[in-house]
This record gives sequence, C-alpha cells and structure tokens, in this order.
Amino acid sequence: MPDKPFFRQVADAALDHETQRHIDEQIAALAQNPDWAEGYYHLAQFYRIQQKPLEAKEQLLIALEKKPTLADAHVALGEIYISEGDLKRAREHAEWGAKFGNPRLLEQMERHGA
Repeated sequence: MPDKPFFRQVADAALDHETQRHIDEQIAALAQNPDWAEGYYHLAQFYRIQQKPLEAKEQLLIALEKKPTLADAHVALGEIYISEGDLKRAREHAEWGAKFGNPRLLEQMERHGA
C-alpha cells in the first residue's frame, strides 16, 4: 500500500491531536464529576475514534454501572461486541438499548439476521 499523500498525513495528524485534546478534556471533566455516566460514554466514543476498543469498552461499562438505563452506551457496547464476534452479548445490549429508547442497533441486527 502506498504512503498516504502529504495532505492526508497532515489532516490525520490534526484530527488525532484534536481527538486527544477532547479525551484530555473529558478525563478532566470526569475527575470533577466521577458519577457523570454520560461523560464516560463520551470518553468511550473518543476512544472508538482512535480505534481503541478495549479502552472504549472499559468506559462504556463504567457508564452503564453509573446509569444502567443509558441507551446509547448499550448500543455502543453492543457494536463493540459485534466487532469482537460476540453476537449474544451484542444482542443483549441492543435489546437493552431499545428498551431504554435507542432501537438502532437492534433494528440493524434484525435487518441483517444477527
């Protein structure tokens, strides 16, 4: 695979830097408010952007420990389980997500027979 064009390299570096800045801000915010479940969900999404699924999963599990009804966290965790090939756990979280107001993953799984 050829090297990325210069512009793509610069854009990728800028995006990586910006994402890391958001991660640092989110960590600081969570230090001030460690019970903020949505903050852990947002931190997980930044880790997903960086393609760090283990870190994302850890943050999503914390978010759900703090607020078990956080539908978007269930959906995001279900997506990670799909990428790991664990369709049973993915479906469980898709169903919880739907129950708490976000049916997107469950609908996708049903559409694709998963």
